[in-house]
Amino acid sequence: MNNKMTLLTSEQIKDCIKDFEIDHRQRFGDLLSSQEVNKFRSAAVMIPMLIHAGEWHLLLTHRSENLIEHRGQVAFPGGAFEAGDENLLNTALREMNEEIGVNPADVKILGYLGDMPIITGYLVRLFVGHIPWPYDLRISENEVQSAFIVPLRWLFDPNHRKIQFRSYAGREFPVIFFNDYEGHQLWGASAEMTLALLSAIEK
Repeated sequence: MNNKMTLLTSEQIKDCIKDFEIDHRQRFGDLLSSQEVNKFRSAAVMIPMLIHAGEWHLLLTHRSENLIEHRGQVAFPGGAFEAGDENLLNTALREMNEEIGVNPADVKILGYLGDMPIITGYLVRLFVGHIPWPYDLRISENEVQSAFIVPLRWLFDPNHRKIQFRSYAGREFPVIFFNDYEGHQLWGASAEMTLALLSAIEK
């Protein structure tokens, strides 16, 4: 990541995201048919971006070990669409407020990066938002163990990630693993979401 990327404004990042949106529905093209993916439950995540010490960072959560799905994993705030949600953006903002206490009114939406199927049966819309920092986070202990920030510069470094193969339904498929960052490891779907954002910014 060069200095030009480090100094991008939120409006420039917004333009990058607008030009990038892709369809991730073929993520499991060799494992799941399009008909199966279309039956997945709608969900949304918010990828929170913030400026700390003069450079862009991402805010992530370490999910509680008490959850049924994705327990103990590093993830972005998000969850399934609910009947009271006006749309998927509302889902992402509601979940971020419930999980870490960020007021939706404090989020500047920079766009979205398409829809990504998750092997647990969700089709997730990837929103990106700029939040003020520092921020008085309110962690929901039932859902989140902790929240932390990672420099975009660190995430951009290809030496900080690798691909491993995992088995599912009798087949092997690639999974992205980032190196540990201050005791947290970003991997799987959340790592792919991160790479989608990085690809949008660096194109």
